[in-house]
Amino acid sequence: MENAKNLINDNPDAGEYAIGLDFTKADVTIHDLGREAFPNLLGTFSTNYVSNADRTTNLRLAANKINGTVVMPGEIFSYNKVVGKRTTAAGYKNAAIYQDGGVTDGLGGGICQISTTLYNAVIKAGMLIEERRNHMFVPSYASAGKDATVVWGSTDFKFQNRRDYPIKIEASVSGGVATVSVYGLRTDEEYDRYDLSIESRTIKNTNTTLVVESYRAYRDENGRVVKTDKLYTDTYKKH
Repeated sequence: MENAKNLINDNPDAGEYAIGLDFTKADVTIHDLGREAFPNLLGTFSTNYVSNADRTTNLRLAANKINGTVVMPGEIFSYNKVVGKRTTAAGYKNAAIYQDGGVTDGLGGGICQISTTLYNAVIKAGMLIEERRNHMFVPSYASAGKDATVVWGSTDFKFQNRRDYPIKIEASVSGGVATVSVYGLRTDEEYDRYDLSIESRTIKNTNTTLVVESYRAYRDENGRVVKTDKLYTDTYKKH
């Protein structure tokens, strides 16, 4: 501002002025704020994983990427964007993945467990799901209708923060348990008055195929389901 004033004062009759842009970086951003800015636990979910060194490495890498992420009101979170491309340079290992109708080893195998854990946590936190797909087979770490698969370049998991305040994601992988928690400010909105979770029911079960419908269930203080929102109809192959 001072530079602009001096330029105009020095050349009051000039028809136009070229003013340099000064960029000032904030000392503290929203991502630097601590737990005091996100006082309430809005939703948390855990899944168990088996002891496999390479797969566990992939889980930890993905969890570390989303850990500490702040999602502003109205902002859409993209799992693939935040986690990034799964490469050997990024430290990812080969581990089991579903591909071409079966199970094989693939780079970054296992990180769908983190997207699945995140999916259940953000459902409990009242987020709006923008993009989500189920696995080809029901995974070992989640029941049918409660999983969320991701594939770099083709399949993402996305949700929108529909709250009036930012949320913060915390993720950890330790001792055979992967946990994702969502913190923010609890309000008097409907989704804060109930215990939310994903519930599913089987609508078809044959020797080769399982079809389930999933819902966001709202439970009152007595554990009774008082409302449901339809989420997805998922089809799984059987091994």
